[in-house]
Amino acid sequence: MSEEQGFKGERSRKSLKSTVVALENQRRHFAECRDRLAKGEHVILTFVGVPNEILFAMDIEAIYTPNISALISAKQMSPRYLDLLNSKGYFRDLCRYCSLPLAYFWENENPEDGPYGGIPRPSAIIMEVEDDPIIRIHELMAKRLGVPVYFWDHTMPLDLPPLDFGKTPKDIEAESYRESWRVDYAVKETEGLIAFLETLTGKSLSMARLREVMERSNEQFDYCTKVLDLCAGAPATMTMGDHMASLIFTQFYRGHPLGLQQAKMMYEEVKERVEKGIGVCDNEQVRLGHYGVPNWFTPGFYDSFVESHGATFAFMGYLAITQQWIKRDLSDPLRALASRYAGYTELGLLPPWHAQFFVEWAKKFRLDGVVFQRADSCRLLSGPILLFMKELEKHGIPTFAINSDYVDARDWDDKKMKSQLASFIETIR
Repeated sequence: MSEEQGFKGERSRKSLKSTVVALENQRRHFAECRDRLAKGEHVILTFVGVPNEILFAMDIEAIYTPNISALISAKQMSPRYLDLLNSKGYFRDLCRYCSLPLAYFWENENPEDGPYGGIPRPSAIIMEVEDDPIIRIHELMAKRLGVPVYFWDHTMPLDLPPLDFGKTPKDIEAESYRESWRVDYAVKETEGLIAFLETLTGKSLSMARLREVMERSNEQFDYCTKVLDLCAGAPATMTMGDHMASLIFTQFYRGHPLGLQQAKMMYEEVKERVEKGIGVCDNEQVRLGHYGVPNWFTPGFYDSFVESHGATFAFMGYLAITQQWIKRDLSDPLRALASRYAGYTELGLLPPWHAQFFVEWAKKFRLDGVVFQRADSCRLLSGPILLFMKELEKHGIPTFAINSDYVDARDWDDKKMKSQLASFIETIR
């Protein structure tokens, strides 16, 4: 359903005060990035699978492609920008999650006409090598903006670990070093990234400073683990709106002061709510989990079933994957950082291996069902979803797929989608 037909996404419910702080920090951070650019400093547009701790150790600010897309979509601007991109000849099924920022930066007339006073126009782009569309989209963006682009490469494992892998952070950390050749490769890739940034900015990376950032990121992820432990046995204390608004700082800004601040605030508030027995639903009957990217243009969709069905989203997969980034041995901070990213994308791309990781979380949280979102334009993330669903079903965990793009409201049928998810909830209830 297009913007012209009148569909406007629903605002999400938020139960945590720290969620409001996260949104305020987002606004201030964008303003700070714009100020830095005006002073001739550098701001990097990057992605989630790049070792961005290096940026923070060098006092370089970052903005993220998925975050830009989510914000534009949440502000109900995505139909306008995606229509613009299609009018330029780019086909409709090009990954919209990645190409929405390209559409935004294409329009030069009013760059300030965007979320939070306008998206900062980056001075360089750093991307991970995932699939061809992601690479080409960011190459086009760099060309459009007239800025350099750097690609950080991934490897894939030669041998998969046992299917019961990933039950503890210690287990995950050991696995990240198992194939040492992959870490060696990641170190070389990261050294190349450091050289690129030092040449671009004139700054130098201090290993002592990198160790500080890594220590802070470990503390950040420990708070995320504590939140999960608190939430596992209690009625849902966070709404999907809380999860969605908090994830950008808790999980993208790894080792950044804002990342640690958000994780700590979230933990302290959730701890208080659990101790006082405060939940998001007075009559919780169905506990759902959400794995993967959510729907950003109508985040209130997930709240539609709290009052009517007693159904809460007690778990969101983003918070759980922070455990794969904890690295205790920081004697060589560069190698520890490289090991963090050597297998970054595997949690989402290698079912049924990592499906078992999420099976364990479903059991721990006593989930009655798991919801995925399948966006056909994003083949990288949506391709493995059917295999994940099959693995979860094999373990007796009902699953449901929302077939819709993550950021594009033009084809969304709100009534139909709510009816389908309501039927799923009623079946498992």
